[in-house]
Amino acid sequence: METNIDFQFEILSDKKVSTFLKGNNIHFFQSAIAFFKSNLATLDDCLKLVVEDTNQTMTTVAKFHAVLAQLAVENDISEIELVVGIFIVNATSFPELNDYFSDKSYDNLALSTCYCVKDGERIDFFKGNIFLDKISKRFVREQRVDPHQSKEWKEKIYEDYIGKWLKRNSEITETLAFFTESESEVLGMVY
Repeated sequence: METNIDFQFEILSDKKVSTFLKGNNIHFFQSAIAFFKSNLATLDDCLKLVVEDTNQTMTTVAKFHAVLAQLAVENDISEIELVVGIFIVNATSFPELNDYFSDKSYDNLALSTCYCVKDGERIDFFKGNIFLDKISKRFVREQRVDPHQSKEWKEKIYEDYIGKWLKRNSEITETLAFFTESESEVLGMVY
């Protein structure tokens, strides 16, 4: 399947993220992707132009896609949307989680990620689509969000899903806080 990972546009806007990038001699979308991949500290600086509360709870992937989605918004590129996706993992789909699940009273877990969508296709501009392709049939919820709301809504969507999951599975003794605090660790094992 052909992918839109090579999608390109010129940065013409004078809004915050566009100005930041042009000030760093970055004038095209693909150049912005390469720039942020090689300058993760600069990604954090640019994120502050997009999301008000930028404490360290956002994953690099979420930061990356929030900034790129904001860049698209600023340049009137309406076909790029930012999405929060909730997907299910288990030791069968991800053998690297065997140890994680070995002492748990549950054998599936929901995780969240951010990515962009263009023309109905999920796109991971950070690492390519291998991971998204692997989990494509495991999504249980996808929600479009505005870039400036990415941190807040990613957390709310995940907490809502896990909260309802815990109510349906009363035998699970871990708390909502346990899952929200350990999500990044588990996600790091599979992504």
